[in-house]
Amino acid sequence: LKPSWLRDSVSGSPAQSAAASPLSRGGTASRLMPEARARSRSRGRAVAGGSGIDAACVATVRCLGAEQPTAGKSGHPGAPLGCAPMAHVLWGHMMRFSPKEPKWPNRDRFILSNGHACALQYAMLHLTGYDLALSDLEAFRKLHSKCPGHPENFMTPGVEVCTGPLGQGIANALGLAIARSHLAARYNRPDFTLFDNSIYSICGDGCMMEGIASESCSLAGKLSLPGLVVLYDDNEITIDGSTDLAFTEDVTQRFEAYGWETAAVEDGDTNFGAILSAVRKAKGNARPTLLKVKTTIGFGSVKAHTAAVHGAPLTADDLQQLRKSFGHPEDKGFYVPKSVSEFYTGRGVEGDKASKRWDKMLEQYGVSFATEQAELSRRLHGDVPAGWEACFESHMDTVQEGDPLLSAMAQKLPELVGGSVSSAPPLGTATVPGPPTLDAQNFGGRHISFGAREHAAAACCLGLAAYGGFIPYWRCALADFGNAWGAVRLSALGQFRVIHIATHDGTPTAELLALCRATPNLALFRPADAVEVAGAYAAAIASRKRPTVVVLPAPGSARQRGTSMKAAERGGYIASDFPDHAQSAIIIATGSEVATCLSAQALLGQEGVGVRIVSLPSWEVFDEQPEEYRLQVLERPRHKQAHKSAPPPPLPVFYAEAAAPLGFERYAGVYLGDGTGTEALSATAMAARVKNFLKSSKAAH
Repeated sequence: LKPSWLRDSVSGSPAQSAAASPLSRGGTASRLMPEARARSRSRGRAVAGGSGIDAACVATVRCLGAEQPTAGKSGHPGAPLGCAPMAHVLWGHMMRFSPKEPKWPNRDRFILSNGHACALQYAMLHLTGYDLALSDLEAFRKLHSKCPGHPENFMTPGVEVCTGPLGQGIANALGLAIARSHLAARYNRPDFTLFDNSIYSICGDGCMMEGIASESCSLAGKLSLPGLVVLYDDNEITIDGSTDLAFTEDVTQRFEAYGWETAAVEDGDTNFGAILSAVRKAKGNARPTLLKVKTTIGFGSVKAHTAAVHGAPLTADDLQQLRKSFGHPEDKGFYVPKSVSEFYTGRGVEGDKASKRWDKMLEQYGVSFATEQAELSRRLHGDVPAGWEACFESHMDTVQEGDPLLSAMAQKLPELVGGSVSSAPPLGTATVPGPPTLDAQNFGGRHISFGAREHAAAACCLGLAAYGGFIPYWRCALADFGNAWGAVRLSALGQFRVIHIATHDGTPTAELLALCRATPNLALFRPADAVEVAGAYAAAIASRKRPTVVVLPAPGSARQRGTSMKAAERGGYIASDFPDHAQSAIIIATGSEVATCLSAQALLGQEGVGVRIVSLPSWEVFDEQPEEYRLQVLERPRHKQAHKSAPPPPLPVFYAEAAAPLGFERYAGVYLGDGTGTEALSATAMAARVKNFLKSSKAAH
């Protein structure tokens, strides 16, 4: 299955590899020099031939990549046609993967950052033996299909992360590469190389334009991450037209300035040997590597090298001529030659065997390193040590800038790895130091200095979670939290346990709480004090398939009367109940407003108005509690009556929060505030408003 050109190109420069390849020695697939390549684009299908198993494989990948969007009547065929040689080199000759054990911890990771090219990834997953049938490819972009319009890790076996928005994938690759280096530093031992996998990512011009790519690649260079290989599909076309419209910088020089290794492949259309040689060399680099691969978008289509092939399916006529030029039956779609099937099946079988060898090595590792093996196995299963929450007990009196609660967690949970951006206070206090720094000199550290890179921080943590064996966190000031929103949203979509921590609650960010609450599968905690912070962290750890946003109270916030860690874990609870003499109203509050409402309760009690104070740090978690519990918290107690009668009318319910009031009506009827999130919600003002409302309601009845 290994052609002679591959054996000849294992070492040496890309140019030497090209000379060794039969594809460079004439024939229908002779290598095009740059000037000839430019002319080929206008001809579209003039260079669509080839011979040998590798050419047959690439032709099949190209056809499958073009046929899926046509079958789905929408999609992006251009990138799959252009990137097929890169995908074949990775899946056919470089990557370690196991279709039968798709979560094998030491597998190589593949991230398609330009996720609109997902037909390419689905083709590779099907061909190599993953649980993705040809019928699934034929159902591309159909409802409930395993082949959605962009890669989604919870839908398709073999997909690592969700990569719809451009630039996110390359940023997730940063986190995956950090994860690999950290686990290698912590668990590898002489004769036991448990972690030495590589992280591969294909990205396009759009990814390179996104700010998150700059943030993450700058940090990857600073960390000198080994084993990270990014293949840049340089096809000079965007959905708008030529990249010259908006993007003319020298990407190679930019990445060299970041501290990356760089290389270029001038003919990524047909010179498979040059791609392989470049990838093989990059795999061994001690720093991250960018490979700029020149390709033709829509290679083989009559619309090649035009924006028209970027995001629209090929016509039936174009698809027919494409199949013919690649040696496939013109009228037979989704055709896989036997030789191609056998080649890729062999690669999958080879990976399945490697996975089993790794499992056996892990067992042998446990004989010599029983403690480390037990810890690693626990982490990979997503479990946490029993009773770990005891670490909070001596740190719940006051909210501190250094967040001793988080540092105490880190001492108990080695899987807690993350970092802070510049706007967050330094982690750790004099009594509870923060975890050791993770940098180029110490990949075994656990705290990353992200600098002013909020978006990269959140995306990096998603990558850590996706790797497995980590509970990642990152911290920034609430005012800067919106900079990371794209990655926060994708952590929710991808169902990753990430703890997003926003410090310094009270800044004018009224809309951010509403934004978080509007996002499916994202839990927001706005705790009132350190006790509820501990509850929020405990709930976040327990939430295996959902990320959590924790908005920390301002430093110096004191412990409040009636708050409870265990009750806070339920999302909402009665912080202070009605006095014995009266049951007049319920006030729901979150965050710093809980303290104010407790003071207002005392003022109202002096005037004979009895109110219950409900602390509601997390709407999402509270809504998941049993209905009986929720009714108990939000309604007056139901007294037994000797005779049948109508139940007492519901009590007025007020809601107090310095935030945009969107959604509060599911719990309360009256909002205490002006809706801007900047109002001063004093105890005196709230007590007066509650009293006046009750008075006017009584008069109205």
